[in-house]
Amino acid sequence: MSLFLVLDLSFTAPDARVWSHVIEATGKFSETGVFVLKPDALHIRAIDPSRTAMIEFYIPKEAFESYEPVTEKTVYLSMEDLSKILKSAGRNDKLSMSFSEDSMRIEFSDGIVTRIFKIPLRLEIAHEEIPSLELEYSNKYVMSGDTLYEALASIEKVGDVLRVSGDESTLVLKSLGDLGEAEVILSLEKGVLKEADVKHPGFEVSYSIDYLSYMKKPIKSSDEVAVMVDNDLPICLELRFLSGSKLSYYVAPRTE
Repeated sequence: MSLFLVLDLSFTAPDARVWSHVIEATGKFSETGVFVLKPDALHIRAIDPSRTAMIEFYIPKEAFESYEPVTEKTVYLSMEDLSKILKSAGRNDKLSMSFSEDSMRIEFSDGIVTRIFKIPLRLEIAHEEIPSLELEYSNKYVMSGDTLYEALASIEKVGDVLRVSGDESTLVLKSLGDLGEAEVILSLEKGVLKEADVKHPGFEVSYSIDYLSYMKKPIKSSDEVAVMVDNDLPICLELRFLSGSKLSYYVAPRTE
């Protein structure tokens, strides 16, 4: 696949912390991210080498304060390099990024102080085709980002396996490991779940809890999360943001 370089291309996002959380989380399982800049939206995609986890981050043009792409371009970036820079983002910072033939310029501004970073584009980055997933799920549970964040944070240290099960009104997250087990029950009737659309109750499927924990910061930053799950399918966390952005994160089931 050829590498397209973006010339005189820039965009400004109002919340640098969200970007920092997403890139940091992605860098935990993938060295390379694919930035596809289209006239109507920016798409960021990444997959881990074992193809256990994949992320798709969609940011519509309307979510940016300024967004200039007029033709579709693709850039491959080191998530490790980008994460190091974005970790310095402040709570009130705006993020601007622009590209030239051989470098990327990153600017943070809180309206008073402006910080500018310039890093070379690593043209030698290895990359691979990332498949498009078109999965149909029978079960979907919707909750706030804070709810899922607290659920994962409360049980992640107990074990390395996350067993997910549920019925028409309840989603159960259970952590299992050498220490024992811990369980969180999220109920529609008690108002913890906003929505439960369940066509296949009684499912039970296990995942590596580390891969789910990677996304804790983006989850906490989101307005709400849809958890889509079924037997023998990757779990999908669909993070929805007030800006209209959407992040879909897939984790493959564990094979015993």
